[in-house]
Amino acid sequence: MSILLFGFILLFITILQAFMPKFLKQTEVFGVYVPEQYVKDKIIVYLKKRYFRVVLTTGLVILAGYLLWTLTQDLDEDTLALVSVGVQFTSLFISIGYYFIMHIRVKKLKAEKGWTIGKNEVRVVDLKFQEKLRLVPPIVFIIPMIVTVGLIIYTFMKYPEMPDMIPTHWGPSGQADAFSEKTYFSVISMPLILLVMQGMFLLMSEGMKFSGAKINPSNKKTSVAQQLAFRKYTSWFSLFITLSTTLLMGYLHLQTIHPEISSPWIMFTLPIVFLVITFVGVGIYTVKVGQSGSRLKVGGASSSKEDSIAVDDDKYWKGGMLYINRDDPSILVEKRFGVGWTLNFGRPLSWVVLFVPIIIILVIAFSI
Repeated sequence: MSILLFGFILLFITILQAFMPKFLKQTEVFGVYVPEQYVKDKIIVYLKKRYFRVVLTTGLVILAGYLLWTLTQDLDEDTLALVSVGVQFTSLFISIGYYFIMHIRVKKLKAEKGWTIGKNEVRVVDLKFQEKLRLVPPIVFIIPMIVTVGLIIYTFMKYPEMPDMIPTHWGPSGQADAFSEKTYFSVISMPLILLVMQGMFLLMSEGMKFSGAKINPSNKKTSVAQQLAFRKYTSWFSLFITLSTTLLMGYLHLQTIHPEISSPWIMFTLPIVFLVITFVGVGIYTVKVGQSGSRLKVGGASSSKEDSIAVDDDKYWKGGMLYINRDDPSILVEKRFGVGWTLNFGRPLSWVVLFVPIIIILVIAFSI
């Protein structure tokens, strides 16, 4: 069963990476801005198809090799988990490596053909954009955080009744395989980590309010509508992940207080259900929304102006993945390759947003 689960994750990663160019804005090709007039260039089309074939074929070969090897070996659960995660990361790194090859080729092609030379670069600003946003209200994210705080209080109330050794990790079979001595800190470590994660999703949803919208000057109406819808769906997706994570970690914590509500079968099944639901949610979100709402059918197309293009900000994107722009006040920016958001690493606050939660989680994890 564990082999099938890890195989499913590997297959999901392979398919998602192979189809990624289809989920992005046409004007962003392998992390490079391409004016709308040239997105159908035959070389661009060829490179996208080649990326799809190479990444999908490589991923399926790795998957077949993984299944063949693991099914013919007598591996213990820890070794199987270690090998499986290693194979998944290997597949991911191969696709990323090939992405960088495509990124360099498109960047070189753009320079050779001079697609932005002589064009009038226009930055479109919608002054009422923030007023039009329909994000999930912050209070909806705060409610699960209040529940988590209540869980911490309840844990302290039940502290005397808890066993001297509490489980902190469960193996693939659902059996607890790591324990920690009961202390006032160790018994609330999981709710504390959950609280940090809930805060991160809240900040992500609220951060979209202050992220500049990249509006296509050749199709303003549709572009604005897609941007608004993209932020709305992203906010709801963040809430979905928040609630599902809260339910999973809340139950895992409660069963340390009340072992009678748990069983090895539940502990084995629950993470699988969580992963499947999460992957299904990611798949629906990616296919339906796409990057910047590019897959959403909204509004009507306006005529394209041959001499007018969006501002070319390739210089701020390192490798098409890292955004570094000190002059941009936005902390969150839309990814160029991948669906979702990344940070503007030119702003010091972005480093705080990135590392503070990670440091807090690591401190909690290594303190129990």
